[in-house]
Amino acid sequence: MPSQSSSLGSPRRYYLAKRHAAKAQNSDLTDSWKYKQLQEPGTALPDDFPCVTDLEVKGYVAVEDLTGASEKELKQQGFSKAEAETILAALSAL
Repeated sequence: MPSQSSSLGSPRRYYLAKRHAAKAQNSDLTDSWKYKQLQEPGTALPDDFPCVTDLEVKGYVAVEDLTGASEKELKQQGFSKAEAETILAALSAL
């Protein structure tokens, strides 16, 4: 398991990154990485968090999944620049 000091910030972010990479490669490991991610403790995103449904579909289900995310990362996941900025601003306000 990755250390808390990894460049991705937390084990949840590490597993999410592996999940995204596996999905991009149509790998059978996507579900395994999802399972590992969800086994790590996390604080659920508030129901009124911006783009919460789309975030959940893309694997961001906890505050810890977003902590350390960049606008570039969110845009790579299909969010617009405006959505990414709104998400990151809301995260900062938590």
